[in-house]
Amino acid sequence: MRRLGVALVCGLVLLSGCGSPDDETARSVPTRTLPPEVPRHLVDLPVGTGHVHPGDRVRAEESVLRVNGRAVHLAPLHLDELAVVPGGVFFRNATELWFTDLGRAQATGYSDVRSLVTSPDGRRLAFVDLQHGPKDRHGTPLAIAIGYDATTGRPLVASYAGMGDVRKDDLAGRYAAHPPSITGFQGDALLVHGISGDYRVPLDGGAPTRADGGN
Repeated sequence: MRRLGVALVCGLVLLSGCGSPDDETARSVPTRTLPPEVPRHLVDLPVGTGHVHPGDRVRAEESVLRVNGRAVHLAPLHLDELAVVPGGVFFRNATELWFTDLGRAQATGYSDVRSLVTSPDGRRLAFVDLQHGPKDRHGTPLAIAIGYDATTGRPLVASYAGMGDVRKDDLAGRYAAHPPSITGFQGDALLVHGISGDYRVPLDGGAPTRADGGN
């Protein structure tokens, strides 16, 4: 695991197959994106070898994950959003990002995320991180769009494109009015909806471009 900027603990919860765990009017000028290389503060994500793959019948019922008819009980965790990848499922418990390979649940070190999205084949995962960006004058972190290779757990790209100006914006107010999100993958790029428009973010670290015809 790569070292995160703040100390984070990744907890493990052991599971049984059906048991419970033990434990815009004004357009904003976007800030610069992160350097082309993957930022070193990003942690690696878990990977798994569980019997689940993109295209399987996977759904959530509060704290129960149902995979092809099998019930995996994850209480006290709650399944608020799912993203199926080869060998496991990422899920949001309130604002926390967790992973399960159907045998255990593991915290990832991200405690404030939204908009979990995978590529069509499930081999790439992206989400909006609302925790680790620089803070505005009110203490709200700048949102970051982050993409991962779900087969290796390694980060691919991170970008502030479209997320606002940390020096000028009241980020909390703008994010409440226009929540940033991941809209999908397009070839080798991540599609991001930010408060200043839609952006195409290359996974190779190239410069983001407007995807909505804006400047």
